[in-house]
Amino acid sequence: MLSKSIFGKAEPYLFLTPAFVILLVFLIFPLFWNVYISLHDVSLITLIKGWRYIGWQNFLDLIEDPNFQTSLKVTLLFVAGSVALQFGVGLLISTLLNQKVRAAGVLRALFIIPWTISAVIAAFSFKFIFDENFGILNYLFDKIGLQPINWLSDPNMVVWSMVIANMWYGTPFTILFLTAGSFSINPTIYEAAIIDGASKMKTFLHITLPILKPFIVINLVLITMWSVNFFDLQLVMTGGGPLFASTTASLYMYRQAFEFGLLSKGAAAGLILVVINLVVAFSYIKLLRR
Repeated sequence: MLSKSIFGKAEPYLFLTPAFVILLVFLIFPLFWNVYISLHDVSLITLIKGWRYIGWQNFLDLIEDPNFQTSLKVTLLFVAGSVALQFGVGLLISTLLNQKVRAAGVLRALFIIPWTISAVIAAFSFKFIFDENFGILNYLFDKIGLQPINWLSDPNMVVWSMVIANMWYGTPFTILFLTAGSFSINPTIYEAAIIDGASKMKTFLHITLPILKPFIVINLVLITMWSVNFFDLQLVMTGGGPLFASTTASLYMYRQAFEFGLLSKGAAAGLILVVINLVVAFSYIKLLRR
């Protein structure tokens, strides 16, 4: 009886053990290992030698690196533009499809298609669309008498080209997420509002948005963190150019670690990205509690 009692108390923890092991192996251990590497001088040259402890030097080097400073500015523009467009367009389409629209289910399925393909495929597609010489977009501009635009070679335009590509790729998630949230709203609330004489705009502002607030905040957290960490589009579309104009912090981290072999510097950049993600998540959670 005693053994059964002990097993009964330990049973919930036994069920949690596989999830905890996965969390430990794939999240907690890599995080602490990353911290360890960032505090040492580790590169492809010193990889098989003794790793010299240098403390915060890698972080100080990053702060003083003008290329890293540029990557943070590019990340800010890329994330701000991506989140604003993904959320704005996604909320608009989700709201329209929740009205009594014919073939709304078919339209939802069509809008979700971009999210089902690989980010690399999407990047190659937009690289072709934005090509200055052979791209479809400049071809259409030429047909209607407009001047072609250097979408991927103009430092002032390249970030916004990536924002457009990321909006197309990421907006379906917002549509899907907010649509699921809208389905959780009791229809009788809208019926009562209509009886009271509320217009569709007032219904949307005073019923839909307040009830969807938790869904909106979670959606903003996810798309912001994904945009901060995204580097597939940049790597394929521009490779970070021209002149670091499209090098985001995530791409900078990747290139430092896996192209230049500066593993410690890449690890330090990765930890800074973790901090940025935590700050973003905490800010949105504070917004939810208001």
